[in-house]
Amino acid sequence: MENLDFCPIPYLVLDRNLNVMDASESGYSLLQRGESFFSILEEESSPKFARIIHKELSGKMEVNLKNESSFELVDLFYQFSDVQQRFHMAVISKDNEYQKVSHQMNGLFDRLGESNIIRKDTNHREVLASVSSLYMKLSNTSDWNKEEVMDKVKEIEILLMKNVQ
Repeated sequence: MENLDFCPIPYLVLDRNLNVMDASESGYSLLQRGESFFSILEEESSPKFARIIHKELSGKMEVNLKNESSFELVDLFYQFSDVQQRFHMAVISKDNEYQKVSHQMNGLFDRLGESNIIRKDTNHREVLASVSSLYMKLSNTSDWNKEEVMDKVKEIEILLMKNVQ
């Protein structure tokens, strides 16, 4: 097998049935040899994954992986080798993107609370409730899609611009 010990990201080598044949050290923290990749996929991501991986033999997709008590959004970069009859897969976490959006949202809430902001003739509580509602939609989204998140952030920014000078 390949020497994957020094690969700094989770890297998996899967057979045609998507069972682990080899992995980097961080890959083995996700799955052990012989385990199916489907065992760590979140329920809603499994059909998407199965449809794409067998249709397109190389590419990138975004899925949720199960981790302890919740889910983790990741990008999967994969390539099927006809010669080896194996899938090679790199798993890149998207937690940093979520944290960045969360930080931006908290900044917007802080800005709303500043007393030196001049408000238009709108009920401040109504604006805050609308922003809070959008934030809750973001935090309850199970499949973090970057485009969807950025659309929601843009929606919040527009709402703030309409109600805060």
